[in-house]
Amino acid sequence: MKVTKTKIAVRFNDIDLAGHVHNSVYLSYFEQGRLDFLTDIAGNEWDWRKKGLVIGRNEIDYFKPVYLTDDVFVVTQTDHVGNKSFTLSYLIYKIEDGVEALCSSGRSILVCMDYEKNVSVPVFDEWKDQLMECLEV
Repeated sequence: MKVTKTKIAVRFNDIDLAGHVHNSVYLSYFEQGRLDFLTDIAGNEWDWRKKGLVIGRNEIDYFKPVYLTDDVFVVTQTDHVGNKSFTLSYLIYKIEDGVEALCSSGRSILVCMDYEKNVSVPVFDEWKDQLMECLEV
């Protein structure tokens, strides 16, 4: 099953006046997980200026606050594969009393793009099998 786990470094500027991670910062944590996941699939030689992605939608649900000193990670995997888009899901955890505590979940719909032609295209053949691995469970 294709899943990545990305350690998140909570930065001081992530924290809001209430002392926890601001709600908008979770999108950047998802982005870090997405980068690791996609690098795993596409490799380091992929030319993102020619064949890339745009975000079609983001969703976030919040369950527990994250604080500056928390030990945090995000789990990323494929949730759905369509014709020209796919969905990644994210789970953000912190370690609380030695146990993984779910803090947030989210999803992003990613649309495949040919940037040279500036049009959406079918999910890249080079990625399709790996994206589908998550769905076979």
